[in-house]
Amino acid sequence: MSHIKLLTTGTIASKRDPKTGLQQTGLISGEELAEKLDLHEDINISVEEIIKVSSSAITFENLMTIKDAVLRALSEDDVDGIVITHGTDTLEETSYFLSQVIPAGKAVVLTGSQRGPELVGTDAYANLQDAITLAADAGAAKIGVSVLFNSKIFMPRFVKKVSAMNVDGFSGGGTGYLGLVDGHDVKIYQYAAHNYTYEVESELPEVDIIKCALGTDAKFIDCAIDHKVAGLVIETMGRGHANDLVAAGVKRAVDAGIKVVITSASDEGDVKVAYDFSGGISQFEKDGAINGGSYDSKKARLKLAVMLAAGEEVTAEHFKY
Repeated sequence: MSHIKLLTTGTIASKRDPKTGLQQTGLISGEELAEKLDLHEDINISVEEIIKVSSSAITFENLMTIKDAVLRALSEDDVDGIVITHGTDTLEETSYFLSQVIPAGKAVVLTGSQRGPELVGTDAYANLQDAITLAADAGAAKIGVSVLFNSKIFMPRFVKKVSAMNVDGFSGGGTGYLGLVDGHDVKIYQYAAHNYTYEVESELPEVDIIKCALGTDAKFIDCAIDHKVAGLVIETMGRGHANDLVAAGVKRAVDAGIKVVITSASDEGDVKVAYDFSGGISQFEKDGAINGGSYDSKKARLKLAVMLAAGEEVTAEHFKY
């Protein structure tokens, strides 16, 4: 018998307000959701509510609360795996954060739904049932933290919400997915090549994202400097390209002691020196910024925040995988 602990947080438990017709979060309990499932007879579940908040409102403080709840649950000898219900807006970010701070050993599976439990064509019960089935599988423990959505198993490093409404709402980008859950069967085809984790006890420091586009200047960088943020992620174009104004702002930020990571808005391909001009990655690196490789800006932000909180020296080497 496998004991899976269900930790609830998000909008998978939403319910329609009869007055407005809109979905309200957290109105259906984890126990109510679990009663609707057709789980294998060898799986037993228990439920704990961690937080009750829309995923778009989740904060760094909430992330630490979730982390602590997961570590407590994993320390229980009779718990074989964890499932976390989570709203889809920031599911990719929470999953990646947890993958950085929860060592592999037992399965931790995050899932959500694009359509609430009361809506026609809801994916809430299917995703939850598949996530529990995955968490109870011995092979999932080798993955550590994963995301289960629409039968597919995703690695947090690359998972991304790609549709605001379709039940096939998540993708693994060019890396695809790790495997599938088909009824009571779990099929894992591949595992991550690298899995680094960090011990984080202090609060996560403030790290902002600044997006570059045609004609972007440095006013938001200067604002971040004035607010004394700990880190900045600059989402540039192509291989790591911006303009002279942005480059000058990045240098001011680095000189002010802010850790700056350069990422690309492109879905695939690394930030890499391809041209030698003052607004490109070659100049950013000369001025002390960190090459973010193939990381998207949201994952780079969490990586940087975790490493700063862990007291780690941050280098481009940490953004290679």
